[in-house]
Amino acid sequence: MVPTGRGLAMLALAAALVAAGIGIDRIELTYLGLVFAGVVALGAIVVRLAAVPRAVSRTLSAEIVAVGETLRIEAAIVGGAIEFIDHAVDGASDGLDIREIPASTDAAYRSEVTASRRGPQTVGPLRVELLAPLRVARRRVAVGGVDEVIAVPPVVALASVHARGREDGEEPTRHERIGQGTDNLVPRPYLPGDSMRRVHWRASAHHGDLMVREEERETTPTAAVILDLADDAWPADSDFERALSACVSVVARLRTDGFAVDVMAADGSMLGSVDSSEAFDDLLVTCARLDPRGQGEPTMKRADGAGLVVAIGRAPRPAATPATHVLLAADPTPLGAETTGWRATALDDVAPSWARALDGGDR
Repeated sequence: MVPTGRGLAMLALAAALVAAGIGIDRIELTYLGLVFAGVVALGAIVVRLAAVPRAVSRTLSAEIVAVGETLRIEAAIVGGAIEFIDHAVDGASDGLDIREIPASTDAAYRSEVTASRRGPQTVGPLRVELLAPLRVARRRVAVGGVDEVIAVPPVVALASVHARGREDGEEPTRHERIGQGTDNLVPRPYLPGDSMRRVHWRASAHHGDLMVREEERETTPTAAVILDLADDAWPADSDFERALSACVSVVARLRTDGFAVDVMAADGSMLGSVDSSEAFDDLLVTCARLDPRGQGEPTMKRADGAGLVVAIGRAPRPAATPATHVLLAADPTPLGAETTGWRATALDDVAPSWARALDGGDR
């Protein structure tokens, strides 16, 4: 509890009046000075005895927020002497920048926080300022608990893998998610009893024998995203932050393109399996808490069965399967022997780097 500027001015005036009254022997000046001092003291006592809010009901527009993005917070005060409240704002950890916005009622307080740093952050407690009558003294109290906000790596919009052609100029690569319960028609040799309406005439001409359309169940295509977590792979903190943004952005793009995605460290330890929006949110939270760390020997064992492999950092080893291998490399010149079979490019800006890699890389 401290005097306000007005309270300090009144105390200074009170001291001057008392001194003047004593100096020139005028009791009325001394009395007036004591009145001013009493007003400040009475205001301080009132605000000290005022009931503080009992609790705070806080509502966040989201529990996770991407770095650089903003979420809205509404805090409602429960109980207490609301008439004495002059100002209230939520506290926030260092990774959140907070800004007040106008509220609709005296008991409701609104703010916006922008995530400036990745990782778990906190909002609260509510910092309430009680103001005495005549605005001569103020009291600051912290009310309510804290809520956690997870600041996650930002997701960047990337080009679809369906829109890119093969390196040899053939028709674009297609990784279509047909989905369970949908039929994909492929030709097979004609068998006695097959309806002629099912004859695939173009395939028959190509094979020289009658071919018919066969209904074949197609499974969801799979992809593997490998994130290098070795501490020597990322010279600066900003490089690792870009790698995390690339990781979640690639996973989001592949999910949109119909892939089920396994995300793992370069040593094969799993970071998440993403086949739904809920699983993607879980991956965002996992990546929000990641830091470069020592890891075991790089391996491709878990990724060898995937139809598409994306590595971020360093290539675990030369590509050994016919699947498309994309490398977004920490090294600005990723042309070593370990990148053989990879569409390799330096990871400088996420979206352009991804586009270059899909087009064949920097080779």
